[in-house]
This record gives sequence, structure tokens and C-alpha cells, in this order.
Amino acid sequence: MTSLDAEERMSVETLQRAVGELGATMGSVLFPVDDEQSLANAVVVGDPLSIYAVTDQHPANDDRYAGAVAYRTGRQCVRVREESPSGLLPAMPFPYAIVATPLIAAGGRSLGVMLLVWADPVEWGEVPATVRDRCRSLADGLALGLERQGGESRTKRYSSAPRFILPALPRPERPAESLSLSLVYQIGWLATQLTEALQLQDILDAAIQRIMKPFGARCLAVSVIDAGRSRLLGYSGCGAVLAERLTTASAGTLEEETDMGEPSPVDRPLFFHDAAGSESVSAYCLLPLIIGGHNTGTLALGFGRQRDFRADERAALVRMAQLLAPSIGRVRQVEAERRLAQELQQGLLPPALPQHAEVDIATRYATRTFGTAVGGDWYDVLNLPDGAIGLIIGDVEGHTPRAAATMGQVRTAIRAYAAEGHRPAEVLTRINRLLAELGIDLLTTCCCVWLDPEAETAEMSTAGHPTPMLRHPGHHFTETELPREIPLGVQPDTVYSSTRLPLPEGTTLVLYTDGLLQSHSVRLEDGIAALHKRLETLDVGLSLEALADRLLEIVGTDEQRDDDAALLIAQFLGMPAGRRQRVGRMFVHRHDLHAVRDVRRFLREQARLWDWEAVSSDLELAVTELVTNALVHADSAVEVRLREYLDRLRIDVRDSDPRPPVPAPVLASGEADTESEHGRGLLIVDALASSWGNAPSGRGKSVWFELSKPQLAEHSKR
Repeated sequence: MTSLDAEERMSVETLQRAVGELGATMGSVLFPVDDEQSLANAVVVGDPLSIYAVTDQHPANDDRYAGAVAYRTGRQCVRVREESPSGLLPAMPFPYAIVATPLIAAGGRSLGVMLLVWADPVEWGEVPATVRDRCRSLADGLALGLERQGGESRTKRYSSAPRFILPALPRPERPAESLSLSLVYQIGWLATQLTEALQLQDILDAAIQRIMKPFGARCLAVSVIDAGRSRLLGYSGCGAVLAERLTTASAGTLEEETDMGEPSPVDRPLFFHDAAGSESVSAYCLLPLIIGGHNTGTLALGFGRQRDFRADERAALVRMAQLLAPSIGRVRQVEAERRLAQELQQGLLPPALPQHAEVDIATRYATRTFGTAVGGDWYDVLNLPDGAIGLIIGDVEGHTPRAAATMGQVRTAIRAYAAEGHRPAEVLTRINRLLAELGIDLLTTCCCVWLDPEAETAEMSTAGHPTPMLRHPGHHFTETELPREIPLGVQPDTVYSSTRLPLPEGTTLVLYTDGLLQSHSVRLEDGIAALHKRLETLDVGLSLEALADRLLEIVGTDEQRDDDAALLIAQFLGMPAGRRQRVGRMFVHRHDLHAVRDVRRFLREQARLWDWEAVSSDLELAVTELVTNALVHADSAVEVRLREYLDRLRIDVRDSDPRPPVPAPVLASGEADTESEHGRGLLIVDALASSWGNAPSGRGKSVWFELSKPQLAEHSKR
């Protein structure tokens, strides 16, 4: 910052004298710029909060500004307002008086304007004549000094930001600790935290720490405008009902029965020092959230006792709301793009996995927790024409819409070629030629496994993809020994080969993409070593779902994941001697609550046929709750699957909503309650089942539970 020049020093000395003698809150000197089309604030003298009550410049022909009137007419302009009207001086949300005095040179030419502002001039009905006269006297002296300096380059120098100077003498009504400086401190840190905010929760936390607590507010609420309607975004210190009323209480009352029509955002800052209608809030303020001239919501603060709002507090609150608004808009936009990317990603996964009596399957798809990119990882499970089961996993390089589109094309083509009866190697060979014909140059890896339950074999072929991990009963997991083929799309004439391996009963296959094993904090070789260790040390009785969860933890928490990861685990169950595998399934159409009766009949019949009648009541109660929850809260069709193991009965209730269910005691707010499945059913399942949980299932999720043989025996004794 350069030192003050002669003109600036004269202006500062005059303003300091004016502010000190006349008790003004702030003063400024404005000079014409841009061929006299605008007036720029050159120097400002006042408290620290004055930096938020002035703009760099404003039009010279805009009569809303007293300085513009004084400059254009050459006469002093005086205004006293009880409150700044909407859209006028939004940074001065308090009663004020302004005296704008032109700086007239000897020839009658206007050199600029000296402007003084008094905040909260409660004792003035109008500005006293003595004050107006003193302003003229000081302005004339300044004009004379400026004329002597010449000022030819004034326009060039003053077209940027103004210079801010503190008053020469301490204000007697201010305590030793500058409250204005304390507010500037909070504004600075609020700006820093909002810049770093990645989620709406980060913004709300910053508002609580830097706005709600420093001002001693009891509660804070933020609402936004969605499709023309006000929607509560977040709140603290009060319940949702009061927060909703608070953000729309522009009439100065919080009475619940007050008929205010359709809630709408406030168009200007409102401060109510005495509020009626609430035992917990006695004063409150409403601050519009403005982005690009458009009102996007409201910030509301509620106080536990009546209070006045000083001018510097009002200016600080308005400035804080100005910082909050674009941050909320930015993060909401990012979250909307992230949701769109996640929905696109989910839409590219299989809607539901086929059920087979001979094979148990668990899948996972983990996306990066940041950014809005769409990954190219995928998995699929196919019913093949010859009765075999196809397992496919692959990865297209990049995290772009093009990568996702390529993945969708490859997945569709694999399904088509597999449906024609082609073997894994032939499928990959054809896909490779297809990518060349389409001109797709994105590196694509893929692994295809055809399981033949009748022959108890697995035929595998890979194209540059990590080879599957294989565990035969009683042996450690090992990598399958497959030829190291090149990725798809590299050489159009590549012919891929396949390998056939035995598949005894109890064999487990693990297919994955490299995002499962590496991140910015985990090297690929370390991830591979961790995968081997976890597979070799797993408990014999560990379910596939639990194994899938354990493998997802290799790179650490979700926050540490910087690449998508796909995982497909399949276990060949075989055909137990003397009996067949028992599986059952039933579909319920979307919104068909009447079909819950049919679900109960289906369960009752399956329990009778499979000799589980002793727990039929528990089975019906738990499944009925889960199906009803899915129909009401997941808003999708529902599939019920049953599978009997040697020691337990497993039930899966699947829907197309990927969000996991939330039990009632965990809910933290009304918004979470409306978006999560009701907790009563989960509490019932928890009480009845030997184990339960939820897991991804294709594009949606599965809520599962198990009933054990000991439970069956216990019920049979009753």
C-alpha cells in the first residue's frame, strides 16, 4: 500500500476534523472517475466497520445516492432515513443521516463530494443547521486546497479501492475494547471458513461459530428458495418448527396461528428488538441471502431476550449474510452435481442381481467422496443361455462423462455377446474390435468369468485387468494363473484366450478393480499385500457381505478414497448331498401396499415347505415391516428373497433406493426423518433376528436379516 499523497492527506485531515467535531460515524471524499460517469470513494475515515458501509464507486447520475445529487447539482444534499429501503445502500441496514456537500472550485466547477454519515441519529428529526453550515465550511476549505494541487490525474488514481483511515481521536461512546474490531475479526474468519467449506454442514458450522455465538444468539436458521418455495436448510439451538417460523416471520411476530400466506424470503434486512409469539425467542433478525441480485433465501437469528441492534452490528450481520449466500449457492450446486453424478453412476449398474441356488454373491461399489466426476468401474452378473452364470468386472480409465459412456457401451455389448452364447475370450475379442470401430481410445480393462455349476468349473478371460483371487475349500486365497492379456482398445487385432479351472463346492472368487487397493495414501503393492492378508486370515464362517465390507476398508475410510472401486465376490455352494438348495423370491410393485398380505402368505408357505414353521410369525413380522418401509420411504418396487443355508435362513428385502435405512433413535433432525426409512421396522428386525444389516444391491440396496437354527429349535420347544 503506497503512502498518502498531498490530496489524500488534505482529505483525511478534513474528514478527521469533521468526524471529530460533528460526531459523525464516518466520512468520505468522492472524486469523479470514468469521464464523470461515476463517483469513487477516495478516502474513508471512520470505525473499522465503515469498510462494509461503503462501495468502491457508484453512478454519478443515480439520485438514490446523496453524493450523486450533490455532485450533479452543486448543492448540499441532506437525507435522514429511519431505515435503508430495499435495494438502496444494503450495507447500511440502520437509521442514518447523510450530509453530502459538493467540493466547488473557484470557477464553480465541482471537484467532488465530502460525505458524512451519522448512524442511529435518534435525536435528530432533521440535521441541525449548525451541522450543515460546518460541513459547507470544511468542504470549501478542502476544495480550495485541492484546487491548488491541480488534481489532473485524480481520475486514474481513484478508480480503484478507497483508503480507510481511523478517526483522529477516540470516540467517547466506544469502550476501550473496540467492538467493531471484534466484529471485523469474526467476519474475516467467517470468510476463511466459508472459502474452505466443502459441504453444507461446513457452512452451517461456520455460521454457528462466527455469527450465532459471537452475537449471543440463542438459535440460528437458514432457509433457501427451491422452486419458488421456502425450504429450511439447517438450524441450531431450536426445533424445526420454530426454525421454520423464524425464517419467514417478516411481520415481527412468531405467533404460530398467524396467517402469513405462502412464506417468502425477506427482501431487506429486518431487525425486531421485541418479538411476540415465542417463549424462547424475544428478539430476532432476518437477513436476505442475495446472489447476483437474486434473493435465494434467509438467514435468521433468534435471541433469548429483548435487545437493540447497533449500527455496527447491523452492518456486520449484513456483510456476513453477503458472504454466506454465495457459499451456500456454490456448495448446493456442487452437491447437486455430485448427486447427479452418483445417480448416473448408479444407473449404469445392474438394476438387480439374479438369484441362483448354487451361487451366493455379494457386491460393492464405492465412489469417491469428493468431486462430481463419474467413474468407469462396473460389475455385472448374467444368466447365460446354457445355464451358466457370468461374472463381469471392468474399469474404463478416467472420471469423465466419456468414461461413463464408454463403460455403458462396453457393459451393454458384453451382455449382447454373452446372450448369443459366446465364451469369455470371444466376448473380449469382439469388444476389443468394437472399441476400435467406434474410435474409442480410452484404456479399458475387463475380466469375464463363466461359472458352470453343473460341471463345477469356471472359465476365465482377462484384458489387462487384475486377475481374480480364488480360494478352494481348505486352502488359502491365491491369484488365478491367467495369461497377462493387454487392455481393450490398444490393438484392434488382439485375440484373447481363456483358462478353465475346477470349481469345487465351497470355492470363493473375488473380482475387483484397482481402486479397492490403492489411493493417495496406500500404494498398490501395499494394497495387494493387505488384500492377501485379509483373505488368508478371514474367519471360516464369515459371510460374503461381511467379507465385502472388510475388503472395502483396505484403503482406509471413505474420506481417504480417491478412486472408485468395484468388488464382486461369488461363492459356489454346490448341491448338498440328499437335498437341493432352497431359494425363493417374490416381487411387489411400487406403491402396492395391499400386496403386503401376499408377502405374508408367501412367507407362510415357504416356512411350511422348508420346515421353518416355528419361526413363521417372527419371519412374517420382520419382513412385513421391511417391505412396508421400502414401499413407503424408498418409493420403489420391492423384491423379497429367501435362501436357506445349513444352519440359518437368510431374507433380503431389496429396493432401488441406494440410501441406507436409519433406525429411529439415530435421527437428528426432521429433514433426516423425512428422507430416511422409518426406524420402527429396523428395531423390530434387530429384536427378532440373529443378525441383520444392509448392503448395496445393484442400483439400490438390500436390507437383510438371518434366523438361525438355534432360534428355530427354541421356538419349537414352546
